[in-house]
Amino acid sequence: MVEALSSLENYLAEAVKSRIETIPEPSTDSVARLAILFSGGLDCICLAALADRFLPPGEPCDLLNVAFENPRIEKNRSNIAIQPKGKKKTRSKSTPTTPEESTPPAMPTQPKRSTYDVPDRLTGRMGVAELKELFPERPWRFVEVDIPYKEALEARGRVLELIKPLETVMDWSIAIAFWFAARGIGHVKYETGQSIPYSSQVKVLFSGLGADEQLGGYGRHRVRYNQNGWAGLIEEVQLDVDRISWRNMGRDDRIVSDHGREVRFPFLSEALVSALNEMPIHLKVDPRYGRGIGEKLLLRQLAHKIGLGRASKEPKRAVQFGARTAKMESGSQTGTETVRKGSTEKRSDE
Repeated sequence: MVEALSSLENYLAEAVKSRIETIPEPSTDSVARLAILFSGGLDCICLAALADRFLPPGEPCDLLNVAFENPRIEKNRSNIAIQPKGKKKTRSKSTPTTPEESTPPAMPTQPKRSTYDVPDRLTGRMGVAELKELFPERPWRFVEVDIPYKEALEARGRVLELIKPLETVMDWSIAIAFWFAARGIGHVKYETGQSIPYSSQVKVLFSGLGADEQLGGYGRHRVRYNQNGWAGLIEEVQLDVDRISWRNMGRDDRIVSDHGREVRFPFLSEALVSALNEMPIHLKVDPRYGRGIGEKLLLRQLAHKIGLGRASKEPKRAVQFGARTAKMESGSQTGTETVRKGSTEKRSDE
C-alpha cells in the first residue's frame, strides 16, 4: 500500500503540475488562472490541494459549486412543514431515500437552510473550510452558482444539443450541472457575511473525471463485487476505463467549451492511468470495507496523508443528486429514460 500510495501521489501531482504550467498567466493578481469543478468531495478537493503546490503563491483559485432549485424536493419539504402538530410525518413516495440524495447535516454556523443548500453546497462549504485551514495563504474563492428551476428549463434545449448523441435523463442531469458550473456566474460570500456577484474569468477548469472509473468509486462497483467477486469488479472497472473517452470525456468537453473554456482531467494522465492499471485491484478499491472507506480506497489514503481528514471519509455522491438536478419533475423518473426538450420517454430498446 505504501508504494502504491507514493505512486498515486507522484503521478497525480505531476499531472496537476503539467496541466497548470501551460495555462497563460492571468491579467492581474486578483484574477484566477484555474478553476475547479468543486463539490467538496474526495476527487476535487484532492486536485485543489495538489494545485496549491504549483500555483504561484497568493494567487486565487476559483472553486465552482453549483446548486439547483428542485421543485419536487421543495414540494416535499413544504408538505412536511404544513402537517398538523402531533401527526406522525409520512414519507412521500418521491422523497429521497437513497444515501446519495440525503442531505448532510448543516454546519453549526449555517443560517436557516435555503433552497440552494443542497448536499454539494454543504459539503462544498466544509471542503473550502478544510482547504483554508491547510493552505491559509491561498485565496480560495468559493463561487456559489445558484440556478432557479426556470433557468434550468430554459437551458435544456441547448444542453441536449451539446450532449448528442447521448440522450438519457442521467446524461442531461449531469451535463446541465456542469454547464452552469462551467459558466462560472454566481456570487462569493466573504467572512464578513457580504455576498458579492462574481463571474469567473478563467480559461481552464479541472475536473475529477477518471477517479471513480479507475478506483472503483461507483455503487455498481460494489454491487458487481457482491455478485461476482474480484473478477466481476475488475471487469466493471475495465468497462468504465474502456468507454470513458466516448461516454464521459466528449460530453464534458463539449459542455465546458460552450463557454469558451477548456476542461482538463488530471486523473486521466496517461502516466497515471498506466500506473493504476498495473496495481492490484484490492489496493485501489476494497468493497469489504463500508461505504466511505472501501471505494477509492487508495485516493482516500492520499487525502488522509495530505491532511484532508473530513474529505477522506466523504461517501461518493453523484453530481445529479448532490446538485439536485435529478428527478426535478417526478420521483419515478429513471436515469435511463430518454429526455426531450419538453418531456421524457422510455427508450424503445429497454
